[in-house]
Amino acid sequence: MTDWAQLTTRSLDELRGVDETYRPTNFWGPGVDKLLDDMRTLGLDRFKSWPAASIWFYPLYGNGWTNATLGALLPKAREVKGTADESFLRSALTGWHEARRDYDVAAVGWDQERWPFDLRTHGESRVGTPWQAFGLDVGTHATFGRAYANYLLCLSALSHHVAGPPRSFLEIGGGFGVLGEIVMQRDPNARYVDLDIPPLLTVASYYLTELFGSRVTLYEGETAAPGPITVPGSGVLPNYRIQDLDSEFEVFVNSFSFQEMEPPVVDHYIDQVCSKGIRYAVSLNSRNGKPKAQKAGDWGALDPVTSAQIIEMFDRRGLELVGQYDAPYVRSAGQLNVFRRR
Repeated sequence: MTDWAQLTTRSLDELRGVDETYRPTNFWGPGVDKLLDDMRTLGLDRFKSWPAASIWFYPLYGNGWTNATLGALLPKAREVKGTADESFLRSALTGWHEARRDYDVAAVGWDQERWPFDLRTHGESRVGTPWQAFGLDVGTHATFGRAYANYLLCLSALSHHVAGPPRSFLEIGGGFGVLGEIVMQRDPNARYVDLDIPPLLTVASYYLTELFGSRVTLYEGETAAPGPITVPGSGVLPNYRIQDLDSEFEVFVNSFSFQEMEPPVVDHYIDQVCSKGIRYAVSLNSRNGKPKAQKAGDWGALDPVTSAQIIEMFDRRGLELVGQYDAPYVRSAGQLNVFRRR
């Protein structure tokens, strides 16, 4: 059985000794400390409901309404409108309508001829004790959260540009590994490798092994030894071992993590992933970049990276922009871009 605390400690120790390119950026520095505190005090089995999770890797719909605050609101709402409906208020304030919009856009937009994909009967696991779990469709018990929906939107956009169902996926900054959950639960032969900094290295490793067991290669034993790393199926590795990963992949995905890095760091990662044989890439990141920090240590990016810069970086490596999706696919500051090798 994997010792998760030992994996976290060992990878953090290694991270301190690697090139600065791989260390947490200015934006991410505070997040590492907060997540480590939550891991120590609350445990991995509750990672989706850690206080810091919604800020750093588990986004939520709505505006923070809880059962307690909704309960207090209902009597006041009925003072204004006597027929105020509790179920409607709960749906509106918890973000149910936003969640359904994202799911419906992904479902309607999916090109099922190019990439047949079951959207109804699979959903996000309750492992990790999520705060939110929205129902997918009537007649199914499957539920999902916002991160899950973000990836459905990414893959739905990608479905318009592939020649057939992709079978292997590489990701940097994959959060708790939900992209792996999506592709692996539908295809027993799908390969997914996530590269991330600790402690999210530990979180994603825990989550995917809870769901898929031995299908997932962890950063331990021979895999953690110096030298080339071969992942025969799926796995979770530290970001700083990307140059050692000797596998090739069809698709690279980055969802809302390049925007938290400075341009030279993103350029380095894109150079590395493009050397892994990828044919397609998907980037869902801020159109104009994260807010600029006033100085090192302040909240924000020291030099925000924009979608236009990400497009140029991929283009230099031979991947051209073939699809750009704003509203209605994405209703936020984000822009969804799909690339294909020339």
